[in-house]
Amino acid sequence: MASLFVFLAHRSLLDQHTAHGEIQTWLRNQGGCRDVRYAPSSIRRHEVCATVDPEILLGEPYPSETADLRVEFEFPDDAGYDYYEIQWVDGERNYSFGWHQDETHPDLGKCHFQLDHRDETVARNPAVFHDSHPVNVLEQRLSLVPSILELVTWKNDRPALSRWPPEEM
Repeated sequence: MASLFVFLAHRSLLDQHTAHGEIQTWLRNQGGCRDVRYAPSSIRRHEVCATVDPEILLGEPYPSETADLRVEFEFPDDAGYDYYEIQWVDGERNYSFGWHQDETHPDLGKCHFQLDHRDETVARNPAVFHDSHPVNVLEQRLSLVPSILELVTWKNDRPALSRWPPEEM
């Protein structure tokens, strides 16, 4: 518990290695997350991945048995804010969605939401910028997954967003 306090209190000491360590610990304590691991390895922590039991994590029915969660944070020295990518991946239905805070797509602002199907992006929209602690950002974004799932519609075996933005995005 003490390391969590230090981590939250001294945000300026964050680096990718530390942030991914705290994210891994947080995910391991979430019901519905299992096989929480670093990718590509524990030494080279580029992202934290987890297998998710959606019905347990979300507390509501979900059409696929499992999903994957990929979380990556970066702290570039030359950027005015942190970069991250939080991606919900439904391999069974071959689609994913997530929030990307990075230097790409400046027309959408610092952060955007992206819906992908197979190897194609089918929707990309501006999202609210959350300049806060990585674990807080992850927790906030995961709390929005049920709202996103309500917005995803399927037509001709292809996902789309029924509207944008949902509240608090």
